[in-house]
Amino acid sequence: MSYRELVFTVVAEIAEPLGDALLELGALSVTVEDDAAGGYDENPLYGEPGLSPEVQAWERSSVTALFNPEIDKSGSPEFIADLLGSLKDAGFKLAAPQEKTVEEQDWVRLTQSQFSPIQIGERIWVVPSWHDAPSDPNAICLAVDPGLAFGTGSHPTTHLCLLWLEQQQNLENQSLLDYGCGSGILAIAASKLGAKPVVGTDIDPQAMVAARSNAEINNTVIQFVLPNEDAPELAAQTKYDIVMANILANPLQVLAPALVNKIRPGGQIVLSGVLARQAEEVIATYSQWLTLSVWKESEGWVCLHGTPPKVKKVSISSPTQKKTLRFILFSLLLILLLVFGEHLSRNSLLPALAPRVDGSSSWIAVKSFSLLNRIDQKLCVALGCINRPVSDFAAWKITAATLSPEKAREGLKNAPNQSVLEVEIQNRLAISVLIPNLEISLTDADESELKSIQLTPKEWLPIAWQTSHPEFLQKGAPSGELINAQLPLSLPANAAGYRVRVLYPQ
Repeated sequence: MSYRELVFTVVAEIAEPLGDALLELGALSVTVEDDAAGGYDENPLYGEPGLSPEVQAWERSSVTALFNPEIDKSGSPEFIADLLGSLKDAGFKLAAPQEKTVEEQDWVRLTQSQFSPIQIGERIWVVPSWHDAPSDPNAICLAVDPGLAFGTGSHPTTHLCLLWLEQQQNLENQSLLDYGCGSGILAIAASKLGAKPVVGTDIDPQAMVAARSNAEINNTVIQFVLPNEDAPELAAQTKYDIVMANILANPLQVLAPALVNKIRPGGQIVLSGVLARQAEEVIATYSQWLTLSVWKESEGWVCLHGTPPKVKKVSISSPTQKKTLRFILFSLLLILLLVFGEHLSRNSLLPALAPRVDGSSSWIAVKSFSLLNRIDQKLCVALGCINRPVSDFAAWKITAATLSPEKAREGLKNAPNQSVLEVEIQNRLAISVLIPNLEISLTDADESELKSIQLTPKEWLPIAWQTSHPEFLQKGAPSGELINAQLPLSLPANAAGYRVRVLYPQ
């Protein structure tokens, strides 16, 4: 028996509705994939912890429908024309799909034939359930079948993490958090190597099902929890000797504060899912907390490892001593403010201590800053201060940067093309901040820079905003100000990507 497979290429907005319509019209199955999969502009979809991507599709999606001629009319010459007509009646105006014939096979045996036992290092073996375990008595066997979740040991990123675990000499009774655990293979390996307790978390509920099943099959005791379960294993005060995350470079950077916060003093962090060309960027992101280095590289992927610096502990034996220390520190702060006056308080302390307007700052930071502001105002009355905004690029957050999709695609095909970059940028501090320059870098498919554009505040700020803030060059942007700008750009013919950052000219 053979099946008829039809592939429609559509935009993201109609991919899912089209799939539903095809199922209603008799399709046995429908899959949605990235039309650019395997190409330079492939666009992985992932959500942050507790979230999923808003659109379960890609800018150009391939919607594949499978039909069985034995139970429907898909074998007739008129089938495609009739199908397109039915889809048109349902609101879909589509071009003729690509088609091919899929022959009947023993799909289980075909799938199993693609997965053999994998040896990693000297002792670890990943063994699917349909294969015999190796005879080596020292082998540590991980029984993990390909299934709903990522992680069979075949990918270089998983391989690197397993190799790191195997080469550790002191895993016995070390606590470990596997962040983005997928199938649970890393957590299972850590448990079998002596780590305890072991916790795994992932944003995908199906991954939790697979991981718990794999842990049971491997006779390991591991706690798997979703980030939104409010489990004590993920509470802010719970720390681990080892934090391991095998995901992607971008979410690793977004999650940096959360991952670093889970490391116990003297603990270790292991990050994978990073391409070699992305390593320096990830290392730079984590540099404010710890020093990361490349532990090993495999097939263009790297495994990063780091240990937070040890914090010297101050021995305080009684509540009275604690109060005395707080009083001394507060007195020193007042003396500093009095001695250095306007320059120190406004240009150093205020931007450093200013809380964020998004509510992420603690109430202690907010109260302390309020007190500092009141003291500063009194000092300025007594000593005289020049009221000028600070220049702190860390105050700015680019909340969105989007190149107009239609014009951007045209720019990849034609001669230099006019497009529009929409940028949304916010001053996150509770003080006015000098408005920075914008730098826009256009890159090709190899991420090599084609063109760099630097715009002064007068060039990138909307005219209407400048009109409503006539003294912006002197006073800067108010606290929490959100600015939306539309910037016309001329794209080179081979442009494939772009980066936007803020800077202050030296």
